[in-house]
Amino acid sequence: MSTRESEDLARLDQLAFRRREKCGDLVRQFHCLPASARGHTDFGLVEQVYAWLLVPYSLWPIDVHGLLELLLGTICSARRVTDQLRLLAGLLSDLPSKTEQEAVAAQERDVQVGSYEGLISAQHKFDLKEEMLSQKLEFKDDWELLKKLFDVDKYRDKKKGILRRRMALERNFRPEGWQFRWKTGEDRFRVAFDAFCHKWVLYGMEWERPLLLKLSVNVTPFGTMILIPRYWSFDHKRDLKWKAVARLHRSRDVHRQGVKLSASQLARYEDGMRALRLWRQARAAGLKGVALTSWVMGKLGWDARTDERQLRRLLRELKPRFLH
Repeated sequence: MSTRESEDLARLDQLAFRRREKCGDLVRQFHCLPASARGHTDFGLVEQVYAWLLVPYSLWPIDVHGLLELLLGTICSARRVTDQLRLLAGLLSDLPSKTEQEAVAAQERDVQVGSYEGLISAQHKFDLKEEMLSQKLEFKDDWELLKKLFDVDKYRDKKKGILRRRMALERNFRPEGWQFRWKTGEDRFRVAFDAFCHKWVLYGMEWERPLLLKLSVNVTPFGTMILIPRYWSFDHKRDLKWKAVARLHRSRDVHRQGVKLSASQLARYEDGMRALRLWRQARAAGLKGVALTSWVMGKLGWDARTDERQLRRLLRELKPRFLH
């Protein structure tokens, strides 16, 4: 086993949701690729997608595991990577920053065990509601009737004994398969269990224990979501540790914003776009090194004494992997 393979497997061990169990074989397959596969024209795309395999799962915008499997199969059989597949891999060119990855990885480890205490300061509201629910006779009656009418063990997670309802999606969209079906036993169970969880504000059952929804803060590939259960009397000043929530969100390359800042940021963005066009024009003309940066800065009207690092910084703000 190479040093890098060992390091990558160790990285998976640090991530939540049994990542080594799920992705370890692909890591080994990547590091054992034959020279012929590494010499494939599109091996760079494989490396690019492979880097995403080690990113916290909450930040995956698509099924990276499936994409990498397809790419590895393609180059190992010496087939051509299609333009559509090349586009897909190219859209994953920018990895989340190390700061973002570490912050989200830490939050995932808490989420894995259902702990949001690092971000909320009103755990007592959940504890009280959970205790009241466990003693409520109507809840127990509903649960016993559900077990009588359906073979609930058939639908449990085999390792943890958890029954999960179908998830609610952002903007009130519904998951695939949400449409009412009453044909098979599973169809009937899923509808009944979703309704049961709605009545008691659950995301599922763990054996005989109701899994009551918590006030929670979760990272998604597109943003940071805060869920306030409908039973929760929300106090915006006291219930959330806003500084901790802000730190988690700001780890995702969030910059300060405001009316005055927006105007200056727009101006800088426009300067960056102009610089990028000039940079590409200069590269196409064969300019390199100091000649290239001097020509671009001259066209931008910058003082000749300007440090070229300012130009490179401007371009990287526009496109982080630019110039790498």
